[in-house]
Amino acid sequence: MSAVSAAPLLSYIVLSYNYECYIGQTLRSIQEQSVQDFEIVVVDDASSDGSREVIRSFDDPRIRLFVNDRNMGGAWSYNRAVEAARGKWLVNLDADDWIAPGKAQVQLDLAQADHRLDIVGTYVNAVDVNGDPHPQRQEVEDYCNRRLNLNTVDTWVGQNPLCRSSTMILREAHIRIGLDDPTMVRAPDYELWTRALRHDCRFGVIPERLTYLRLTSSGVTHGDPVTTFLEMTYATLRNLYPVAEKRSLLLSVQRMIDWVSSHDFLSSLPRVEAHRLVGMMLTTPSMGNFQAFRQFLADRDNDPALMSIGQRCLAMSQRKTLNSDQVQDLMEARDFWFNNSKEWQIHSHSKDAAIEEIRQSLHSALDELSELKLFCENTKKRTLQWQARRLSALLSSRFSRLR
Repeated sequence: MSAVSAAPLLSYIVLSYNYECYIGQTLRSIQEQSVQDFEIVVVDDASSDGSREVIRSFDDPRIRLFVNDRNMGGAWSYNRAVEAARGKWLVNLDADDWIAPGKAQVQLDLAQADHRLDIVGTYVNAVDVNGDPHPQRQEVEDYCNRRLNLNTVDTWVGQNPLCRSSTMILREAHIRIGLDDPTMVRAPDYELWTRALRHDCRFGVIPERLTYLRLTSSGVTHGDPVTTFLEMTYATLRNLYPVAEKRSLLLSVQRMIDWVSSHDFLSSLPRVEAHRLVGMMLTTPSMGNFQAFRQFLADRDNDPALMSIGQRCLAMSQRKTLNSDQVQDLMEARDFWFNNSKEWQIHSHSKDAAIEEIRQSLHSALDELSELKLFCENTKKRTLQWQARRLSALLSSRFSRLR
């Protein structure tokens, strides 16, 4: 076992809450890494199961356990871990996930090859509660394991393609961009990544499945999709919008507005809040954390013009959607008639060929009939001649006897 370092190369950040049955595998996967210069900062968010006993059973002085007095949530616990970490790189790993033995080395090699990188992730394997391939593995991995440029705004509009458990981030970069927003529950990682983009951090991804992502129904991302939508919208306004404006990416701004105004969960909000939210996409008012954003959104007396702006924007968006639908219908109709005209043309040619074949067969039949008729006439003629000769011979024979 490696000696404890006051300034390790890696600080693994493991957030634990009632993962007694999984955290042992998580910690072992860290201990089995080829890079051994690390510490493990575990923050237990007041678990009610035996998680802490499992953690303490590991005889490894590199494991540093911090226990919250009460349940504080993932973002608050993450911030506590970041502040306690001493490593050059902060390596994220949830307490129900695990990693391949060579993961850290591969990520460090990429960071060494490109010194501009601040955040390095990997592809993932999607597994179920038993660690077996998840039934929706293909769908999840197709989403997470894409060759995307994470350094562009458009990559982040309406989606989070980077799995937190696969990432390591330079500690000095994390200090520069700040900690998680503790008022967020569903998408603090998305807000952190988009904020990193706003602060000009560079992303890199290893296209190898080195992280095992366990999908459970108890995960926070599986509940309250409306709040997830609001948190992602907040991050979009706070982080992506300024980057798009700074880089003069007008089409990216339009994509953000379209994403919010056409989102399925926009209609789940009270009508006034929905209109104000769309209005905020056009005016981008200053805001603090997510909680302040929610309060501003719900305050009907604060900037009442937002609702009117949002209403008009939605009307224009719906008109645009209507026009787009009409164009799409016309294109589909065009394709239908074009494709069917080909079939009809082929069918017509087939009919013409069939008619010509019948005509040829009819001509052949008529020729055969003419030949048969001629044959019959010749046969009849020869038969009559034969009968005449026979009758003549018979008469000649009788006349001879009479003499």
